[in-house]
Amino acid sequence: MGGRRLARREALRRLGAGAGLGWGWGSGRTAVAADPGRSFLLSRQGCGRATGYAESNKIVTWGHRTHVAWLDSPPQGFRVRVRSRDRHTGEWSPTVTVGDAFDNHGGPALTVDSAGYLHIVYFPHHHPMCYRRSRRPGDASEWEEELRFGGRLTYPTLVCGADDTLVLSARRSFTDRPWEVELWERPPGARWQRRSALLRSRHPGYSHFQESLAWGPDHRTLHLFCRFHERSDSRAYGRLQTVAYLVSPDGGRTWTRSDGSSASLPATPDSTEVLARGGVDHNRLLRAGALSVDPDGRPGVVYSTEEGGRSGLILARPNGDGSWDRTDLSWFLPAKFRGRLLLAPAGVTFTSGGETVVSAQIEPPVDGASTWGGPGNEVAAFRSRDGGRSFTFSLVSRLDGNRAHWLPNLERATGHNRVPEKPGLLYTGGGPGAKNTDLLSNQVFFSTLL
Repeated sequence: MGGRRLARREALRRLGAGAGLGWGWGSGRTAVAADPGRSFLLSRQGCGRATGYAESNKIVTWGHRTHVAWLDSPPQGFRVRVRSRDRHTGEWSPTVTVGDAFDNHGGPALTVDSAGYLHIVYFPHHHPMCYRRSRRPGDASEWEEELRFGGRLTYPTLVCGADDTLVLSARRSFTDRPWEVELWERPPGARWQRRSALLRSRHPGYSHFQESLAWGPDHRTLHLFCRFHERSDSRAYGRLQTVAYLVSPDGGRTWTRSDGSSASLPATPDSTEVLARGGVDHNRLLRAGALSVDPDGRPGVVYSTEEGGRSGLILARPNGDGSWDRTDLSWFLPAKFRGRLLLAPAGVTFTSGGETVVSAQIEPPVDGASTWGGPGNEVAAFRSRDGGRSFTFSLVSRLDGNRAHWLPNLERATGHNRVPEKPGLLYTGGGPGAKNTDLLSNQVFFSTLL
């Protein structure tokens, strides 16, 4: 690659906050397509959000087993399911039902403590959260009694602290004031306790946050990444959208921006560290993915931008002084996929060897129409073995113009689990349905990323 192209690539990696995408620089680029992992069919009863949402971790590898959780919708209603894979033999356990969910938004988040006990939360869409712990370490076949806590919660993110305290974030809706993200904790053997209101919309009415949490290697520094989605009405869904970041040096008690400047709680788009601004009013749609932290303590966040029929998927890394390195992964798309939208739902993870893996959704643009869960959606992955200087691309799902493959959920570290060199990925085969209460027969797949 010549010096001019190297300079362009470095400029692309160091775009400023909210800067443009890497479009139009693809004529000379190349990408190496890796062999995708073989997908295993876990279920034929998946709901319209069977593996959503990316910020709710659903895969945990502990010892010689990998445990996965998702949301089915058999004729009896919505059911949270779990299966486990023996990593020595490749064999899968029978399907276990953990509990019910209110509708297709009630899918699970999964983590593991230092002794190997699995912890799972699930159920709500503006309701109390449900929680259970596995009866035995490293075994998802039986679960302790279901507990409930909170009120009007949705979209859990669950991590486990160094002392096995569980930390959970979830959206909290209100009828008379702006919606928030609440932070909850459960010390070992204690009850769930609300710690604080962590994020807050600046506007009343429907809001969404897409927040995800991840520990640093010191197991004390807690990182948060989110997208504020504000001001929806009958004519526009999300007039204002803001991609933002915060970090806590003390496990979630106090929060700062990446340069160490303090942020008061509950944080808003005016007080967080902003990486990008958009929304319908700006003709620029933003979506956040799930973050992770590498073995050196440096977080990676991923988000997508869509405007003018084009998109970019940005992997961003902070430098500690308020500046960020940015890489647009659309640079690494093979020729046959250029022109397609590369979007979140997405996630980034760092393997036990420090390699970077990013999951994403790739879909054909449709003029004037939503591509949400439509035919032509596929699941893709990117992998870097050189610290993010280059990435290989793989198509994880099988191309099918008649069925959506979407809602990728990538294996991430949540506290005491390590991500193997071949991380797992869940995704859904089938459409979203017309309503949140539709009982569907979607496919649910698990793939190992090579």
